[in-house]
Amino acid sequence: MDENQVISKRVINADMGTGWHFFEGSGVNELVHSGGVVVETGDLKLVYLSGRTATAGEDETIVGEGDIKEQTRQVIRNLLAALEPVGGTIDDIVRVRVYVVPPFTREMFAQIHEARAEFFHKEHYPASTLVVIHSLPRQGAMIEIDADAVIAKR
Repeated sequence: MDENQVISKRVINADMGTGWHFFEGSGVNELVHSGGVVVETGDLKLVYLSGRTATAGEDETIVGEGDIKEQTRQVIRNLLAALEPVGGTIDDIVRVRVYVVPPFTREMFAQIHEARAEFFHKEHYPASTLVVIHSLPRQGAMIEIDADAVIAKR
C-alpha cells in the first residue's frame, strides 16, 4: 500500500435501535453497534453491513411472519436500502452470512434460494454461509442476513 494512501472509516446508522420498544425491560437503552461501516481506500469502498431481519415500516414490524421466502425477500430489500446511500447495488455484495432458526427444512432452504435468485445475478453471486441458530432476538424473525460489499468508486 502507498504510504500516502488515505484510509477512512465511517459508521452507517450510528443511532440504530434508538427507541425500539423491544428493549423495554432488558436494561439496554441503546445498541452498541451500528447499521454498518464503510471503509474507503484508494478506488474502493468496503462496506460491512450488520445483520438485518425482515422488518418494515416505522415500527419495524416483521414482514411475512411464518413465511421464510417472504422474510428472505424483505431482508434483502433491507440490505439494499442500507447499501444505496453509500452507492452500492446488489452486484456489489461479495459475501453474506445467513442465520436461520429451527425447525429448518430442505424446503425452507430451497425457498431462501428461490428468493435470493430474484435479486442476485448469477455472475455476481456472493460467497455465502448458512447457520442454523437457536433463536433470533426479534420475535417472529426466521432469518437474519449480514453482508459485505466492495464498491468501486465511480
